[in-house]
Amino acid sequence: MSCIICGSRAWADAIANLLLYAPLGAALVWNGRVGVKPVFYAFLLSACIELAQTVIPGRDPSLSDVTFNTLGAAAGQVAALLARRWLVPENPIAARLSLAAATVAGAVFAITGSLLAPAIPTTALTLWYAPDLPELPWLHARVLGTRIGTIPLHTGRLTDSIAVRQLLLSGAPLEITATAGQPVPSLGPLIAFENADQDQIYLIGPDRRDLVVRLLTRGATWGLDQPDIRLRGAFTSIGTGDTIRIAIQGQGAGYCVSLNSIQRCGLGYSIGAAWAMVLYPRHWPPWAYALLGAMWVGGLAIPVGVWTRRRATSLLAIALFACAAALVPPLVGLLATPLREWGGAVLGWGVGLGLQGVLRRRPAEPPSATGS
Repeated sequence: MSCIICGSRAWADAIANLLLYAPLGAALVWNGRVGVKPVFYAFLLSACIELAQTVIPGRDPSLSDVTFNTLGAAAGQVAALLARRWLVPENPIAARLSLAAATVAGAVFAITGSLLAPAIPTTALTLWYAPDLPELPWLHARVLGTRIGTIPLHTGRLTDSIAVRQLLLSGAPLEITATAGQPVPSLGPLIAFENADQDQIYLIGPDRRDLVVRLLTRGATWGLDQPDIRLRGAFTSIGTGDTIRIAIQGQGAGYCVSLNSIQRCGLGYSIGAAWAMVLYPRHWPPWAYALLGAMWVGGLAIPVGVWTRRRATSLLAIALFACAAALVPPLVGLLATPLREWGGAVLGWGVGLGLQGVLRRRPAEPPSATGS
């Protein structure tokens, strides 16, 4: 309750809570309520919600949630007050801003690759078969053998951790033979690599009917959420006691993952996966993940559209955004930008143009502030 920045997902929760209340702060401005008092109302709303969680089973109140909800409302107020000045500037300034927005988008793409890169420590590694982890259901399965590259692996502390680490980072083939257990309602670990602090850095196992590969990312070590790689439907035809053979191998920026006769390559992260580091739902349908990825890229393209003018600078901005989406991913270890995310970028730019037309027809200032 008293902790503000703590836990394995500390910054992911903080960012999510800030973004949750930012629209409330902006809405209050456009409703004529600006200042300390409206932000205090947002604080009271968040505090009441958190206090209610003291009597709701399975929920815990959090000072962090209240803090970042309040900051989000304040940030939304500031953004709304400055919106008119920044969103409808003079044409020369707008064109330069479109170039700045495209540059920021390219930087975000690069940072996404950096945060989603594997973070395997140089400390000693330990391997466990079907471990009993407190935060995950126990998988009643039996691992018969594991090998990475040419090195056979056994449970316990690995004597050749440095070599195994290099093989994991290089995407060397990891092969697992096991006897399947009963289906699990969420991710159940079949094998797990741990570092010296007993943190899971590489975990493989079933999640309902999917095969999940969860490799610790740099973002997760900094308190962001941990997306995973899934071979969907891999366990659909697998029964308890069946022999399963799993193979995972790096392929460029992605992975080839197979379970018995089911195989899929090109699994990994693209520039649209940045949203998953803030809040990653694990059991949504595949189309929802694809839609959110396209929306993320489209959201980064909206400012370029809002500030696009009939000037060479804006044409350069559009070209810069397109080049960043095409050239940055292979440089930072991400998959090539898929067609759906290109579509999201075009749609986002179009939405920005539409917003530009609406904003230029609105009154010069938002409704007068009353502070009440």
